[in-house]
Amino acid sequence: MLANAMRMSARQWLLAAVFLPVVAWAVVVTAEQIAAAVRASPTASQWLRDNAAAVANLAVRVESSGETTAYNGSCCYGVLQMNRTNIRAYTSLTPEQYRTADLQTQINAWVRLTDDALRAAAPSALTGMATFDGRVVDGNLVLACVQLGIGNCQTMLDSGRCNGFADRNGTTICSMADRLAGTTTPTTPGTGGGTTPGTGAGTGTAISVYTPPCVRDGAGNCLSITAALEQGFEQGSGTTMSNVKSTIYAIVAALVLMVMMASTAGLWKQYARGRMPTVNLILNVKSVLMVVMLALAILTFI
Repeated sequence: MLANAMRMSARQWLLAAVFLPVVAWAVVVTAEQIAAAVRASPTASQWLRDNAAAVANLAVRVESSGETTAYNGSCCYGVLQMNRTNIRAYTSLTPEQYRTADLQTQINAWVRLTDDALRAAAPSALTGMATFDGRVVDGNLVLACVQLGIGNCQTMLDSGRCNGFADRNGTTICSMADRLAGTTTPTTPGTGGGTTPGTGAGTGTAISVYTPPCVRDGAGNCLSITAALEQGFEQGSGTTMSNVKSTIYAIVAALVLMVMMASTAGLWKQYARGRMPTVNLILNVKSVLMVVMLALAILTFI
């Protein structure tokens, strides 16, 4: 009996050793912790602080169930599912480093991203409206507008209807806002389940705001042509353009140095055999060094 108990104990220890690191690695936080982190973020706007509970709803009910180490298998990481492009733009971390960062670090990056997004035409127009398509404009609706893509949100506003935009799963910005609020029915003025409503006097039909055409990322944010090319190159090749550029520079620099060494060796052989006076040797070596320095300078400034 004692031997059986010891064997069972050993098996249990083995299972614990295998599975405990995995369990310990996943970090799940509560809605209250997420809301507190939003309010504590040093760059958070007053709007985000006022709507911290809606941000917590977005994280827990839609994006990650509150898991800071979440990864959706394709593009996005963390408690609020930032994509690779935005992680690179708003942090000094790799996606995997961001994924394992603490809650406050993740929230601080997401807050900077979202404050920038809220200044775009569509969220600004929506925030300035009291109602849209018969429902109150609250923090849940504005955050859903940003999260499903600013360009998509503008499409909805131009139509004047919640179903003016729906993704391939049939999710509209309004239905996502309902998920954030924990309800399946639209909120109405005076009974909303969300956060602070908009303060404008809109009636639900937005004035179309001209937005210049642009390449958009997965969050609907405009990318510069350079950023779009870099993102497409990285997804297609598995490496960044800067890495390729550095590799090419290193190869060219190595070739230049090899040519310099070969030229210098040839000059020295001629000098050692008495076929070249010292003055000519010095002048030729100086010429080789000037060419090498010029080539390296050009590589540095390209």
